[in-house]
Amino acid sequence: MPRTFPCYTCGTDQPHRQPQDDRERDFIRKLAKKRKPNAYVEDYWICVSTAQDCRNIRTGLRVKPFDPPVRMPVWK
Repeated sequence: MPRTFPCYTCGTDQPHRQPQDDRERDFIRKLAKKRKPNAYVEDYWICVSTAQDCRNIRTGLRVKPFDPPVRMPVWK
């Protein structure tokens, strides 16, 4: 279920969703291990802006947890 959070890259409040599949969860685990080894993947949210293809990753508490901001890749 999407939730609205401020998005660092969009500059406005945008809908965000949690990771949906194992590929997205594994990508976030790799990122999170750089910060904390016991990262809870569901703490991370992905921007699903309809105005642009953002895919910025943030946590529920931090607008900018990664510097520079990280976008969820698009897999085909």
